[in-house]
Formats: sequence, structure tokens, C-alpha cells
Amino acid sequence: MTPFDIYSMALFIAAASIFFLRLRHEDPPLFPYLLISVTCAAANWLGNHRFDLIAIGVLAAAAFLLLHLTSQPYGPDPVQDGDVDG
Repeated sequence: MTPFDIYSMALFIAAASIFFLRLRHEDPPLFPYLLISVTCAAANWLGNHRFDLIAIGVLAAAAFLLLHLTSQPYGPDPVQDGDVDG
């Protein structure tokens, strides 16, 4: 097991966790999370084939994308924004 296996799996698990957490509160776009998943697989492949610096750069870019997605505020709450008289 290489360090790239560990880093890419940790980043994938973090992205999946954030996606499912956001899914409980809103309908997040799927594409950025799929991009992180594909990026993790590509970086793992690159790292296993001795393209270490490129793999580190790809993993860093995916990590920054995940940080960006995590820092986004939640969307409007549909229950509070409805036309409910009360």
C-alpha cells in the first residue's frame, strides 16, 4: 500500500461524507463530488506509476476543491421560504 492509496482514499471518504451530509439538508450538485472522485483515482494511478509530483499536485487541487465546497453556505431552507401562513 502506497501513501497515494491512503491519501486518495482519505480524500474520497471526506468528499463522500461531505456530499451525504449536504444531501440531508439540500440538493447539492453532483458534478464537483464526481470530479473529486475521478481526481482521486487519477492521482492514485499517477502516484503508483512514479509520477509523484504530478500526483501530489492533483491531490492538492482536489483537496482545495473539497475545501471550497465545504465552505459554501447551505441553500435556502424550503420549509422557511414557502408560503405558509402562521
